[in-house]
Amino acid sequence: MTRTEQQYKRMTETPIPRLITLLAIPTMISMLITNIYNVVDTAFVGTLGTSASGAVGVVFGFMAIIQAFGFLFGQGGGSIISRMLGDRQPEKASETASTAFFCSLFMGFVITVFGFFTLDSLVRWLGSTETIAPFAKTYIGYILFAAPFMTTSFTMNSILRYEGKASLGMVGLLVGSILNIGGDYFFMMILNMGIAGAGLSTCIGQIISWGILLSMFFSGRTT
Repeated sequence: MTRTEQQYKRMTETPIPRLITLLAIPTMISMLITNIYNVVDTAFVGTLGTSASGAVGVVFGFMAIIQAFGFLFGQGGGSIISRMLGDRQPEKASETASTAFFCSLFMGFVITVFGFFTLDSLVRWLGSTETIAPFAKTYIGYILFAAPFMTTSFTMNSILRYEGKASLGMVGLLVGSILNIGGDYFFMMILNMGIAGAGLSTCIGQIISWGILLSMFFSGRTT
């Protein structure tokens, strides 16, 4: 029995209460991890003062916009993918997954380019004050660089969930979150990089999460 056939049998023959539990737990953990990035950064940046802490809060609203684009293609594409897999059309499901991934990647680049060209106006639009703006510009610079990785990470995580491999998506996000915690301590407390350290740590964590999630599709562990 091929991996695709095994997954089809699992998703169609597992009792619904048990299947929902198996998919819901890693999905909830993934959603919690998404918010951990901001909580951890706020905790570390809070030691720099109220303006720096306010900058993280301001930029978190922008990160939610990035997340929304990732979910736009992940949830929309995932719904189609799950129905195609249920109809035993894995090739069409793969085409949909590729379309969702590259559309999400494109929008991530659009966000990056738009953000850097309108940086001053952007941080003001997000709610920065005169004292918060310098910190927000530093922090959001790293977030803008990571935007394509962030949008596609959310898209891939959604696709994995709709395929029934929610635990694989959880692993990718969890590793990135753990690295972000360690990175915040290293860059801010040891290298004294300030809010730039928090931004760099988040950026690195997101890129590594992206790499892990992408490897799930190339390693043959998915349909």
